[in-house]
Amino acid sequence: KKVEALRDKLLDEVQEAKMNIQSLPSFKGDKSYRDSTVSFMKLYYNVLNEDYGKIINMEEIAEQSYDAMEAYMMAQEMVDKKLEEGNDKMQVATAAFAAKNNITLTKDNSELGEKIKQVHEINKFYKEVYLIFFKAYKQEGYLMEAVQKNNITGIEQNKSSLLRYATEGLEKLKTVKAFQGDNALANACKTVMNFYVKEVNEKLNSISEFYLTNERFETIKKEFEKKSSPSKAEVDAYNKSVKDINAASQAFNSTNQALNKERNNVLNDWNKTVNGFFDEHTPR
Repeated sequence: KKVEALRDKLLDEVQEAKMNIQSLPSFKGDKSYRDSTVSFMKLYYNVLNEDYGKIINMEEIAEQSYDAMEAYMMAQEMVDKKLEEGNDKMQVATAAFAAKNNITLTKDNSELGEKIKQVHEINKFYKEVYLIFFKAYKQEGYLMEAVQKNNITGIEQNKSSLLRYATEGLEKLKTVKAFQGDNALANACKTVMNFYVKEVNEKLNSISEFYLTNERFETIKKEFEKKSSPSKAEVDAYNKSVKDINAASQAFNSTNQALNKERNNVLNDWNKTVNGFFDEHTPR
């Protein structure tokens, strides 16, 4: 809501500035610099009004899938690129006007300009690491849904995808260079990826085994309850299945508790590291 209020205010200010510039007379019969500036203000207004409007709408669904999140971040990058190209054209027009009228331009690396540039670099680095994180994070969410629904086929399929995304993520992280000497964000992402690999390779077998054992138990139980006077062998087989499901259930509960604890720890660490990264590098 705060961003939207600021955007509405800025739209009014850009529109007013564009009209003021448009109403200025030409300079010695030359309208090129004025018109170039008006064109830039039109571009700026359209970006704020249309492109950012789309981005705000995309933000509402970005968390639903990796593709939606990637599209959301790509849209932000495209807006940045569009503004950068417009700014470059504006600088060319300014230089041409200055040269034509014997004006000497001095480069002004303003403090605000440097801060904006640094914020852009921070966000660019964060998005690169975040997409690695989010792809595996979202896949693990699908895996947990399959676990809750007792969907053995879904569990196995999502395990395979999670392992692939986490392994790919670890490979991508090897190419990520430290941000101004700071490896904390990449390292926190690496910790999450390693957790997912460990979850699939070491921990989830007992969960899959529980559901398979439970299916066998339910089948045996159903057949056993049909018999009015079961034989000793049938009683022994049923008792063995009870022991098997109890053991599988204990392993399932133990694994779930351990995974939940470790998952919370690595995700809390990731969130703290993200906050620390922005606190450390965002200019004040």
